Amino acid sequence: MQQVSKCIPYANAYREIYQQRLMENDSEALSESVLQAAASATKLSEFIDVWSMIGAECGDFTASEELRNNDPQHSRLMELPLKDMMKSLALETTCRQWTGSPKSFTQLLERLYQTGEIREQQLIILVLPLLMSPERFLHVATEATRTNIVPVFSCLALHNPFPHDYFSENQWNQMVLKTIFVGCDITEIVGLHQRHNPSLSETIFQYVSERHSASRSIPRAVVELCETALSETSQLQLNGIKSDLRLE
Repeated sequence: MQQVSKCIPYANAYREIYQQRLMENDSEALSESVLQAAASATKLSEFIDVWSMIGAECGDFTASEELRNNDPQHSRLMELPLKDMMKSLALETTCRQWTGSPKSFTQLLERLYQTGEIREQQLIILVLPLLMSPERFLHVATEATRTNIVPVFSCLALHNPFPHDYFSENQWNQMVLKTIFVGCDITEIVGLHQRHNPSLSETIFQYVSERHSASRSIPRAVVELCETALSETSQLQLNGIKSDLRLE
């Protein structure tokens, strides 16, 4: 059954929070000039110039406590420096207004990600759901799942709807498993239960069994997810060790 897109409400919330934060910091005029410059960018060097301008003219403002309290669901977007949100929206504008071939923009984004600093890679991953035809950027997203830089990986795996909408079952399973291995909270994965599947349950069960044998602790949420699609045989085995698991 086709999954209901989670990228659309995420994109709407992202843009709305951006506008609220611009008003809060009196940065509407700067944003307008930045987006105009981004709309006319036709090559990587021109876009990098736009990012440099943002870095020079916009501060590291985070959202006020009032704004955070009004929308606790999107705490990550509230904590993101305003200049990073501005950079991400500039990227979205460049994508939307791009006059070259779609392939050439895809290549630009890939080069930008590969050559970017950690902070720039993070914001590229966060803005993927806002871009036109996001499926074009699956290669960038899968690169983020392979990185050893946890802050970059977590920008894709946690609170980001892109994997839910565009990852294959195998890609999804690998991402969830890595989330467990690096110690991130799997409950922050968008669509965790909607995309869960028997293959993933069985793999997580093997992980749980290994942790149990080594007398190591296991997050309670991991065991609960494991149980949702286990085979009868594996469930019986899990029941046999469940009382001895060191849950956290």
